[in-house]
Amino acid sequence: MSRARLAELVNVNPQTIGALERGDHSPSLDLAFRICEVFELPVEAVFSRTEFTPMSTEIYRPRQE
Repeated sequence: MSRARLAELVNVNPQTIGALERGDHSPSLDLAFRICEVFELPVEAVFSRTEFTPMSTEIYRPRQE
């Protein structure tokens, strides 16, 4: 999904979405819930006070035999 589309769906400026992605801005509680509604996820699955491990780390982790 593009930044522009997400911004449209949650009624913010696309630059706000970019700032959230970079970690330059923290969303209001209302905005956090609106973003989660778009992706049909609980808020704790999208926002955390600790940094997330990139999904690619989990998906492409070498298998241990």
